[in-house]
Amino acid sequence: MDAFAWLGEVFQALLSFVPRRVIVRSTHGGVKWRMLRGPKELKPGVRWYWPLISEIEIIPIARQTLNLQPQALVTKEGKEVVVGGVVVYSISDVVMAIGKRNFDVDTTVNDISQCAIVEVITTVEFKELLNNLKKIENELTKTCKRQLKHFGVLIHRVALTDFSPCRSLNIMGIYPSQVMSP
Repeated sequence: MDAFAWLGEVFQALLSFVPRRVIVRSTHGGVKWRMLRGPKELKPGVRWYWPLISEIEIIPIARQTLNLQPQALVTKEGKEVVVGGVVVYSISDVVMAIGKRNFDVDTTVNDISQCAIVEVITTVEFKELLNNLKKIENELTKTCKRQLKHFGVLIHRVALTDFSPCRSLNIMGIYPSQVMSP
């Protein structure tokens, strides 16, 4: 059995000298890393690479959505609310998204968007949130767009999907707060 395993390893090593084909779909983009060179963008189409000296990674770049977890926040005047959202985005620069500044696009979009929601909601009064929801969503979109462009992400829209007044309770002081609707 060990002889066959060794033979398989030898065969795999020999295959690394043979160029390989990859098909990049029109909704995807990729990055190729080569020894002693920086990352290079892979556009849609048939692409070839040498496994011995290069690696590739392909990700979707077309329109995508990411649902954000609801957060318990406090408005400007101290009213507790639960706010959740959705982010609509696409990848504008795949090299920046996965080749230089970032490891996981979804995590980066999630983190920056959640922080933007906190930044915007906590500076607005509750009545303004109720009366000007579209204006608040536009501010969220603008904030996320500004912060995520450095990561090769183009934000199309940030919208609030969950919004409700709430009460935060700390049970016996030893567990994290539980969020409950009134």
